[in-house]
Amino acid sequence: MKRRNFIKLSISTALFILSPVKIMAKSTNKKTLVLIELDGGNDGLNTVIPYKSKKYYDLRPTIALKNDDINIIDENYALNKNLLNLHTLYKEKSVAIINALGYEKPNLSHFKSIQIVETAGNGKSLGKEGWISSHLRKYKLDEKTPANAMLIGKRKKGYLYAPDLTVLQLRNIDNFIKKSSKLKSSRKIGKVNDNLDFLFKQEESILNASKSLEKYTKNISIKTSFSSNDLSKDFKEAAKIIKSPLDIPVIKISQKGYDTHSNQVLRQSELLKNLDLSLGSFIKELKQSDLYNDVLIMTYSEFGRRVKENGSNGTDHGTASVQFVLGGAVKGGVYGDVNLNDLKKNNLKYTHDYKELYNTILSKWFKSKDNSFKAYKTINFL
Repeated sequence: MKRRNFIKLSISTALFILSPVKIMAKSTNKKTLVLIELDGGNDGLNTVIPYKSKKYYDLRPTIALKNDDINIIDENYALNKNLLNLHTLYKEKSVAIINALGYEKPNLSHFKSIQIVETAGNGKSLGKEGWISSHLRKYKLDEKTPANAMLIGKRKKGYLYAPDLTVLQLRNIDNFIKKSSKLKSSRKIGKVNDNLDFLFKQEESILNASKSLEKYTKNISIKTSFSSNDLSKDFKEAAKIIKSPLDIPVIKISQKGYDTHSNQVLRQSELLKNLDLSLGSFIKELKQSDLYNDVLIMTYSEFGRRVKENGSNGTDHGTASVQFVLGGAVKGGVYGDVNLNDLKKNNLKYTHDYKELYNTILSKWFKSKDNSFKAYKTINFL
């Protein structure tokens, strides 16, 4: 393969090389965290609707969802009608709804706020690295763990991972293997220079990952029907990885389009419908393979939307959001409430810090008791 084609492949696959660090042994039990970024700032109040609140309808005279647009889950909240699979899973008690999730001194810039959320910073400063990075360093890279994490789809890696971690990006496993097969290792003995040494390491990582994927996923069959949208395709590839002997602790998938400044009801409805269909097929496949208890699924977004609608039948950038955590090990329910009678500049006040969510996942899911967020309380969904 020509050098320029290799460089193109290496950039498109976004493999970041593991620098020499102290590595601990991999845990014996395979557990996977699937992160779903709702890119653009999803509106939580039209996702999990406080349908009993008069204030909700007063502040949203045009875009508030009424009886025909919701599925009630308890005496205070309902789900957007397009979340049919999540509604069923909620009744099965495997969906946790985390209300009023945010951070101190919220920032309303897409770029800045997603940095803050993914690095567990606050409105004053960013965290030092991706909130999950420290835990991922505990995994020894080998044939069955060729990367610390995987990003499936078109979206960028984001700020979840430190530069010293190996993060594999692909859209389709078969295409990745096919393109990678054209590579041949060109590593020379001894170090040439920093730039070439980086490319050699990247080349080796691509080759190693390709060999692992070909060996362990080629006989993995998917029994569930997935829809043809890009998001469903991403979840289908994630299902192949999870069903295989490969142990990739974190898989990230992104869905863009949630910046609903105008025509929000229709736009958000389509997005949530695609999300729900994708999750429904993904979880059905996990259940059929008896893997639902071994996978934790978490949505996140850079911020929520303003409570009061704007003049374009939409909502502007807001603060606290609502997020879902799903899985066979989840204790379903609503955690926290939104208070529409105590707003700050027409924005929700947060009652759960993101760091509480991160501490819960690290300490209870990955059993990492010494994580950097241990000073924060946990949320009891695990």
